[in-house]
Amino acid sequence: MKTLKILFLFIMTLVITSCADDKKESNEDSIVAQLQSQVEKLEAENAALAMVRPEALAKNMNMYVIEREIPALGEWTAEDLKGASQTSCGVLKEMGSDIHWLHSYVTGDKMYCVYLAPNEEMVREHAKKGGFPANAVNSVGAIISPETAK
Repeated sequence: MKTLKILFLFIMTLVITSCADDKKESNEDSIVAQLQSQVEKLEAENAALAMVRPEALAKNMNMYVIEREIPALGEWTAEDLKGASQTSCGVLKEMGSDIHWLHSYVTGDKMYCVYLAPNEEMVREHAKKGGFPANAVNSVGAIISPETAK
């Protein structure tokens, strides 16, 4: 995901730079600087997420992957996804500091959300209060990646 975001921003930088030939050089520099800033922000966010490991959590905290079956989810607009995110964040705020949403993966008909919470019941309570399905809630025991192979 990180690589795709960085690649996208790099390509956008090239496109914007090539399209801005007839504009002032300072404008190009400004656009490139803004995109570079966004890339740095994404890298920092991904580095922070990479540090969250189930084995490093406090004893009263667990990591969960929630599977949500949502027909035609892949057709949702950015505004639809923003609205769902805002609803989720509102519910999280009401529930207090014991439950945290890290991120979600959107596919055709399913969403996979990663949460930190003391127990599965709290994750299901969040889903109920937000009006979201929680078809499966699974505790994460470990995270592996290509780095694991080294």
